[in-house]
Amino acid sequence: MIKRASLYILKMFGLTMLHLSACILIILDFFYMNINEIAAIVITVIWAILLWALSIYLGRKRKLSQKRRVGRGIYFAVIDILVILLMVVATELNMYWNSELLRNNKWTDDSGNKVVTRAEALEDYEFAMKYLKKVHPNTIDGLPSDVEKKAAEVKTYLESVDTIKGYELARELESIFALLNDGHTIVKEMYDDYHYMKHMYEHEAKGDKLVGINGITLEEFLESDKRPESYEREAYGIESITQRVATLEGLKYLGIDTNKDITYNFINVDGENVNEVVFTKDFFMKEDYLNYEELVTGDNLHEEKSKDFVSYEIDKKHSLVILTLDSCKYNDHYREVVAQMFDDVEKNGIENIAVDLRANSGGMSKVADEFINYLDVDEYRGWASELRAGWFKFKSDAKTYKNQRKGAGFKGNVYILTSVLTYSSAMDFAMFIQDNRLGKVVGESCGNMPASCGEVAHFKLPNSGLYMQISGVKWFRIDETKSGMPIIPDYECDADDAYDELIRIIEE
Repeated sequence: MIKRASLYILKMFGLTMLHLSACILIILDFFYMNINEIAAIVITVIWAILLWALSIYLGRKRKLSQKRRVGRGIYFAVIDILVILLMVVATELNMYWNSELLRNNKWTDDSGNKVVTRAEALEDYEFAMKYLKKVHPNTIDGLPSDVEKKAAEVKTYLESVDTIKGYELARELESIFALLNDGHTIVKEMYDDYHYMKHMYEHEAKGDKLVGINGITLEEFLESDKRPESYEREAYGIESITQRVATLEGLKYLGIDTNKDITYNFINVDGENVNEVVFTKDFFMKEDYLNYEELVTGDNLHEEKSKDFVSYEIDKKHSLVILTLDSCKYNDHYREVVAQMFDDVEKNGIENIAVDLRANSGGMSKVADEFINYLDVDEYRGWASELRAGWFKFKSDAKTYKNQRKGAGFKGNVYILTSVLTYSSAMDFAMFIQDNRLGKVVGESCGNMPASCGEVAHFKLPNSGLYMQISGVKWFRIDETKSGMPIIPDYECDADDAYDELIRIIEE
């Protein structure tokens, strides 16, 4: 009797696993391959119907009692319905379906130089538009009219070409995405090698400001009909164009004929126009570029590039510690450095702490929480958000968090140094401090807006291999009385002068 019961349980377990096996589609999609949402749901439904019918057939064949057949039927029907609902949630309500979230993709494809056919380009276009409509918070009711119009123009253009290079396709798709005014929603090409204009660092070292290429201003590039960059603040858009034109690949992306001589237009520190004419041969691969600039300027650029993302220095003369954070990486190393810094602050009786975020483009916002843990505050406010989940939006109200106190509780002055390159989670860091009145911001307004979109899903376009990311969450500013405003520094100055301004503030 016990043996028969054990065998029955074993059979039921096996059949249950068979009914649950449709979930393999979720595993395959998350880790290995793209699967069409409708196809995944249809396959799951068909699989459930077949197995449910099979269980009824086997029950009759084995002459099970009516009560047991009904019980088995209900049991497997419930499981199948749950599996189907799970598949609907995983495919239609999940922003990461067909994304690269858990895939081992290091984005090494030379997608910028890849040539795709008209059919392949149109397939990539449809893929990009599908997930822009499905994932982004601002497209839940359809594409805004200007975005829809641009999308139609791009499609018409792609239908007219026989082949197209990856960087050209990226430019076309980006011209659509950019109209959402969301700096986190982008299409970007990648290259195995970038070629850098060999004199660029020399001009930066002398304080020359790049203002144009071939007499075309950076603003004109930014405001062209095919808007080439996604941004929320024009200052950040200009910075993005500046970084692009430093490379041969970026010039091609912007439509510059690199087979001819190229004139870089600068303004020097005396306000004079300075032009630099270069040719294709004047663009070096990264290692050659660094070696050349080191030889000319005497600066050690290799050492600069290899420095730790988080470090701090003590200035006893000004009772100041400066924590330099170049990336918002929330890991053991960051936590150890912050803990050691606050320990040194207490031992040395330091009265001022500055966090230098001027070169920080973001990462994880928990770096700010960890820093606040060491301040003498009981609680602090977070932001409200709105999550897009397929056909639905879920609003989360702003919360007040109880501070998880660590250390002695710093009671001194806190300053945040910012630039236009302070972006995403680094901007959030500055917002946490400013909007909770925990300290002051010194420098330039950050690159993106506090009330904006983020929490991106990463995708790889199926034919070109272009990189695409789309926001799935809308964030609201902590201090909602400043909604629609950027982070405006308490002490506004050029980013390069932020340290000197900080010393002036402390001395006064």
